[in-house]
Amino acid sequence: MPAIRIENLCKTYRGAWKKKSRVNAVQNVSLEVKEGEIFGFLGPNGAGKTTTILLALDLLRPTSGSASIFDRPAGDAQVRRRLGYLPESVTLHDYRSGRGLLEFYAALTGIPQGTRARRIEELLKLLKLDEAADRPVTKYSKGMLQRLGFAQALLHEPDLVILDEPTSSLDPVGRKEFREILLELKRQGKTVFISSHILSEVESVCDRVAILVRGELVRIGTLQELSAPKSFKLVVRGVREALLGALSATKAEVSIAQGETTIKCPDEATRASVEKLLSEHQAVIERTEVETQSLEDIFFSAIESRKET
Repeated sequence: MPAIRIENLCKTYRGAWKKKSRVNAVQNVSLEVKEGEIFGFLGPNGAGKTTTILLALDLLRPTSGSASIFDRPAGDAQVRRRLGYLPESVTLHDYRSGRGLLEFYAALTGIPQGTRARRIEELLKLLKLDEAADRPVTKYSKGMLQRLGFAQALLHEPDLVILDEPTSSLDPVGRKEFREILLELKRQGKTVFISSHILSEVESVCDRVAILVRGELVRIGTLQELSAPKSFKLVVRGVREALLGALSATKAEVSIAQGETTIKCPDEATRASVEKLLSEHQAVIERTEVETQSLEDIFFSAIESRKET
């Protein structure tokens, strides 16, 4: 049973100026998020990421298609108890203190009164808010508000946490701490769904990613599945002058340092040509190193492929 299942989800809005026009915010999106994984949801501004999340949470009604959480509608009370959510724009009751706000949310989520104080102290310490716990929320910085919003999402120890741009207001130290918390949630068997613009953050923690462009899902899989080789580096011995001359006619770059010959091939076709020449000249390949695409490469490739269609 997946933690999240989305099937042929569509959301169409009527145009603001021309009543007969239509805006397809989400178009036939289908994906599954496995229990216990960290899943990254990526896309440029306006791609439909937040709309997809709101549809999955039953906070928006789809034009067509369906979404379920733990095989039940997201509006189901049992599902709500297993779900933690941090929206992109954190709006909190600013007339309370940080501790008082968490006490309020703890009561709403049904945490037993005898365990509320302990759980709140754990989260205040985990998210480095313990020294500011009794300050009014109006005195909190944007980063502190982000941390407090994350605390409320984790308060009732949910099985699934959905986070929409959770580190947009955090500094580099805060982002590092945030990554460590996500990895700890995974170790506990929790499922995390994270929408983010910070590709390095997603790359460092996510098991799989999906890329949304103009409301359409254009890539989904592990980084290994999505990344194509960028180049190949062959370290070779037994290279003679005749071979160097033959290699100069290819796209390969040859360098010699400390008696070691390295041949860099920009693509598969060049690699095949080089390996054929090496065989013909009886040179020996000692090792092959493959440079694969980064998540940034994959992301921009997905956007460019969508522009071409």
